[in-house]
Amino acid sequence: MQDLEDRIAAKRAQLDALRPLRGDALKALQKHYDVDLTYTSNAIEGNTLTLRETAEVIEHGITVGGKPLRDHLEALDHYAAVLWVREIAGGVAPVTEAVVAELHRRVVARSQPQIAGIYSPHPRRVAGSPVVFPNPLKVPSLMEDFGAWLAGAGAIPTVAFEAHFRLTAIHPSVQRWQWPGGATADEPDPAARRLSARPSGSGRPQGLSGRAGDGLADGRFAAVSAADARAFECDAG
Repeated sequence: MQDLEDRIAAKRAQLDALRPLRGDALKALQKHYDVDLTYTSNAIEGNTLTLRETAEVIEHGITVGGKPLRDHLEALDHYAAVLWVREIAGGVAPVTEAVVAELHRRVVARSQPQIAGIYSPHPRRVAGSPVVFPNPLKVPSLMEDFGAWLAGAGAIPTVAFEAHFRLTAIHPSVQRWQWPGGATADEPDPAARRLSARPSGSGRPQGLSGRAGDGLADGRFAAVSAADARAFECDAG
């Protein structure tokens, strides 16, 4: 871990030596990494778009022949969600469970709207692994605890690492956010917690309610992305 921290510090020192970056250079750098993050994150989940196709969809709004509409929507939604995270990172509000929930909602808003921002009530496991993940009924309270910890954590690499570890301990890489094939968020299951509108003065961001959205949505490395984006924005300032 120390070697990794040292390498991160060395790369940051190299970047700092190039500052101040020109506005157009910084914008191009951010665009490159945002598109790359969208491609890699979606590819892990089975999206068939190549890196170049992902960039074309995002930058020019084209459709790729022979590729599913859902893959295009995933690319557009994920990229928009990354930009939203950058806005959050540039502010002073802490990154909380609410941000994680809202990030997930935005990432699947059009490709899988039936599960957007909703904790799945179904148990998950990794084939061949002895690891036991939390009971889905406990996920909302565990996420609430995670959000409280995250809100008070600093914007440094080690915090991003720990945030990722804590989140994946609750949401395994098979995505507890996602529902098994055929399941929908409209099933009459009391364990499903849907995000719904709330009055603006309720103390929670409008459009969210319950522990599942106790504040502001990608389950895919959401905490790490948010923490890294915040650190990047602070460094760029």
